[in-house]
Amino acid sequence: QLSFVFTVPPKISNISSDITVNEGSNVTLVCMANGRPEPVITWRHLTPTGREFEGEEEYLEILGITREQSGKYECKAANEVASADVKQVRVTVNYPPTITESKSNEAATGRQALLRCEASAVPTPDFEWYRDDTRINSANGLEIKSTGSQSLLMVANVTEEHYGNYTCVAANKLGVTNASLYLYKRVLPTLPNPFPG
Repeated sequence: QLSFVFTVPPKISNISSDITVNEGSNVTLVCMANGRPEPVITWRHLTPTGREFEGEEEYLEILGITREQSGKYECKAANEVASADVKQVRVTVNYPPTITESKSNEAATGRQALLRCEASAVPTPDFEWYRDDTRINSANGLEIKSTGSQSLLMVANVTEEHYGNYTCVAANKLGVTNASLYLYKRVLPTLPNPFPG
């Protein structure tokens, strides 16, 4: 009596779409596969450490997801018939801004000055600068340049009125934060008069 065993290479038939969630959310990723013998499914977070998740499950649950857990997740379906089928899903984790650097500075009158503010956030934060509760715009010798996670306030020609406290505000749809920076007066040393009297 002959018995035939049909073997079928593993094939992922359904995987979660790329998703965007807020930090702290619970996330479930799904990966379904067909094949004979039944494929074994493993999930891996594609980071430098490349951690594999325990258990061979079609569902990967991440409770209270953190910003460090964002990135690509790889589902691998394997049986001993042929090479494994692999697909990826991207998880983006949104979180409110935190100021990572706020750099005060000093400058002499008549010179240029630069104040720098950096913030970590997803989506990328919007920046605003304030002086004594008044919002600063790029005008009157002041220029604001914001690119990605960094914002610069540049003073082309420092006068006495530029010295003092500034506030950098970083905001996205999840929150807002600020930091105080100070522009100090730098006193240049005066050279002694070589011809006194």
